[in-house]
Parts: sequence; structure tokens; C-alpha cells
Amino acid sequence: MTSATRITGGAIVTKAKPTRSDRRMVRNRKALLNAAEKLIAEKGLEHVTIDEIAETADLAKGTFYNYFDDKNEIAKELAVTIRREIRDQVGVAEEGIDDSAGQLVAGIAVCLRAAAVSPTRAGVLGRMYSLWLSPDTNKEFLLLKDLEVGYRTKRFSVGDVPVGIVMVVGTVQAGIMRALELGEWNAIRKLTLALSELILRALGLKSNEAQAIPGKIVARVFGRNFAGLARRGL
Repeated sequence: MTSATRITGGAIVTKAKPTRSDRRMVRNRKALLNAAEKLIAEKGLEHVTIDEIAETADLAKGTFYNYFDDKNEIAKELAVTIRREIRDQVGVAEEGIDDSAGQLVAGIAVCLRAAAVSPTRAGVLGRMYSLWLSPDTNKEFLLLKDLEVGYRTKRFSVGDVPVGIVMVVGTVQAGIMRALELGEWNAIRKLTLALSELILRALGLKSNEAQAIPGKIVARVFGRNFAGLARRGL
């Protein structure tokens, strides 16, 4: 890696300049991640091989091992990237919502919306069930926080946090796969409303409340302005 020197505010700043080799490494890594994302979304991690990832990326199999030890490592890196993007969007969707039930709906809506705006990534999200059950993942998705607050404040009265996580994750992942089959914006929005109501009822909310809460929240997440808000982190 070469260096580029410039003067900023009277101080000499030396900044590393990427070489051709550096740029090739970045391209190769991105190609492998994109290939893994596509294949996992289509087939599930258990049915994907390293040979397929390398071939889809148009790289030699040996090149794969320059970047990753095995397919589980590339899957974890891909999953971390996706869950951080989802986490940031959920944070935006929860802005101004004080009710844990409403915050939970915001997270559900963001996950199912992904099937409409980013089908490949949603496919990965929908297929990697065991990873999304991990404590670290649920902290990042804010699901753990929403359920803990909901049970502590008696907002949720059926089951407990561990049971709630399994139920919500399972329902949302099945919902994502169904949303990918539907593929149409309004159909996915309606599915999100129905699943949100179902989950709230399962957690112990009364029917009228479980039906009323998702309306405005889902409309906001599926609204025209949400993409811009999410990009700006507002």
C-alpha cells in the first residue's frame, strides 16, 4: 500500500493510498459475499458449498480461502452486516413510540418490508433461523429489549422472554418467506398487519388493541418517507 501526503490545517497528514492489489482484494471479498448472499437466499446455508460460492463469484476455489476459513465464517460476516442494517432501521422505526407493543410491531414491519425492498437479503434473513435466535442478534434487533420491557411492565402476559423470542422469530421468519412469495408491496403490507396482530394477541394483548396498534406503525414503515429517514438515521 502506497501513501499520499497532504497538508491539513498546517499539519502534514499521510494517508494510505490503496494499491491495485488492495483494490483487487476488496473486489474479490465483495464478490464472494455477494455470491454467498445470493446462494444462501436461494437455497439456505446448509445446501450451499464453497465451490458454488467461488464459481458464482467467478473466482478460483483457492481464492475463497484467502478471505474466509469456511462457509460458516462468510455466512456470519454476511449475517452481521444484514442484522446491523436491520437494527438501524428498527431504531428509526421505533422513534417516538413509547409502548413496547408498538416498538415490537415496528421491528416486525421493518423485517417484512425487507422482502419488498431487498429480496435477496430478506431471503438470507428468513433462512438463517438458528443465528437469529442468538442473544447477540436479538440485542441488535432490539427484540430482546422490547420483550423484556413488555413482560416487566405487564404489557405482555403470556409466556416469558425466551418463549416470546422463539415465537416472534419463528413467525417473522415464516412471514418473510411468505412475503418473498407474494412479492407485491401491498400484499406484503397486509401480511405484516395480520402477523403483527397475531403476535400481539399471542403475547396477551386484547383483540381490539392488538388490531389497532399496528395500523399507523406499519403505514409509517411502508410509507414513502421511511427509506429516506432510515438512510439519514432520523
